[in-house]
Amino acid sequence: LLIAIMGDIFDNIQENANSEFLFARAEIIIEIENMLSTSDLKNEEWFPIWLQVLVPTQSDEDNGSSDAWQGKMRALRKTITDVEAKLGSEISDLKTKLVESDAERRLAEAKRDEAMTELSTQIKLSNAKSDRMEEMLSQLLGQKMEEEQNDTKEKEEGGEA
Repeated sequence: LLIAIMGDIFDNIQENANSEFLFARAEIIIEIENMLSTSDLKNEEWFPIWLQVLVPTQSDEDNGSSDAWQGKMRALRKTITDVEAKLGSEISDLKTKLVESDAERRLAEAKRDEAMTELSTQIKLSNAKSDRMEEMLSQLLGQKMEEEQNDTKEKEEGGEA
C-alpha cells in the first residue's frame, strides 16, 4: 500500500513538475525586480520594450521518450485520448457505412415492392384471362351438349318415322 501511495505521489509530482518550475522561475524574477530601483527598471538595456521568446522545435510530448518521466497519469491520458480519437474515427466510418447500407436497403425494398406490384398485376391479368377462358369453355361445352341433345332427338325422331 505504501509503495502504491508513493507511486501516486510521484506521478502527481511528475505531472506538475514543469508548471511548478515555471511558477518558481516567475517568483524569482518578481523577487529580483522588487529589489531593483525605479531607475534600474527604466534601463532599456536590461528591460527592452520588446520581448524575445524561444520555442523548442520539438516538444517533449511529441518524441514519446519522455513518457516515463512525465508520469504514468499523463501517459495514460495520452493513450486514452489517442484511443478516443481512433474510436471516434471508426464510429464515424461505421455511421457512414450504416447510412449507405440503409440507402441500399431502401432501394432494394423499393425494387422489391415494384416487382411485387408488377407480379400482382400479371397475376390479376392471368386470372382475368383464365376466367374468360373458363367462360368460353362453358359456352362451348353448353353448345356441344345442345348439339348432342339435338342429334339424339333427331335420331330418335328419325327412328320413329
